[in-house]
Amino acid sequence: MDKRFSWIFLLVSGAFFVFIVGLTGYRIEDARKHNIVAAHEQAASLAAKAESLRDTSGGFQSPQFRKNMRDVFDAEQRLLLIAIHSPEDGILYVASRGRGMIKEPSVITPDWRGTPSYQLSRGYDTQVTRFLESDGSQKRMDAVFVVMGRQDLYPVVRDDLFLFLAFLLVCGVLILIVMTVQQDQAQAPSARVVPASPAAEAPRTASPVTAASAAARPADEPSQGVRPLQSPRTGLVWAEYLEPRMKAELERAASSDQDIALARLRIDEPYADARLPLVHAEVARLLKASFPLHDLLFEAGDDSYALLLPDTDLDAAVRAVEDLRKKVASGIIEGKSRTLSAGVSSRGGRLIDETVMREEAEVAVAKASREGGNQVIGFRADPARFRDSLASPA
Repeated sequence: MDKRFSWIFLLVSGAFFVFIVGLTGYRIEDARKHNIVAAHEQAASLAAKAESLRDTSGGFQSPQFRKNMRDVFDAEQRLLLIAIHSPEDGILYVASRGRGMIKEPSVITPDWRGTPSYQLSRGYDTQVTRFLESDGSQKRMDAVFVVMGRQDLYPVVRDDLFLFLAFLLVCGVLILIVMTVQQDQAQAPSARVVPASPAAEAPRTASPVTAASAAARPADEPSQGVRPLQSPRTGLVWAEYLEPRMKAELERAASSDQDIALARLRIDEPYADARLPLVHAEVARLLKASFPLHDLLFEAGDDSYALLLPDTDLDAAVRAVEDLRKKVASGIIEGKSRTLSAGVSSRGGRLIDETVMREEAEVAVAKASREGGNQVIGFRADPARFRDSLASPA
């Protein structure tokens, strides 16, 4: 991916992070405020119930009041503590979901007087006090409520997780789209703009046969101006564009740590058959039908071809070329069956240039022809010798 997309991705990710943090903080604070308001309303209702139970059960310390008030306490899920007390009478009633809720007094006795204090979790609990009228004296009812608990945090965290997963999904799709577009651009022919005078450049031939064949087919080529990328006879890319394209594809493969393979194919007949040019064109047609990336299919002489297979290791390339060899051998081309010999080389994780890769493929196809033809041979480099060659002084 290019730097522009990387910067855009970082900026969008940062904005999304700020948005998620801000949204989470807003929802938590909103839930706290709502629960605090609800706690004050519940405290007023509890005070009314306590006064009603006191009047019907004979006082705050009667067994009936304690039983009924405990039922009220248990029904309020957010209520952590309720205490009724006065400076004159001390603590008259207390119910708590944990002993550690009361800090003072440490031990509740009938003789204790004062104002109790409670252990609150800051930000999570709140204390609400209401005054009760009893026998002409004011008594206080303290209630401690949970204003931010698991039941409040769970929906916020759940929604944040869904948003985060959706963001990752969108990012993944965008990254795949950008990588696909860039890969298509990288695979586009890099030699479509050619010099006005191709003869002014030294032809980059794939074999000695190529130079002779290039000179022998002036009728196929315009004498002036820019000629098309593909040969009109075979529909394959001209041979001199092979090495520049190999160089570009090798650089791309090395930058993304991918493999790439080169196949050299040769018709197993001497170039004395008058019908061999037609055979050459027909095999080129089969080659184009078997491999969809036509800008990676090259002429390599009057009886030879070259094929680049990006993101393909040696074994996969050998299998693909073997399928083509079987297809050619099983048919009749220009009156008789024809066969191919092929040699395949690959980058294989090595930092090699186009010359080394081409020479390895030529060694392999020469071995296939020398051993009877009609076969595919893959060139397997010796890793130890390759490392030694890198370590040896120039």
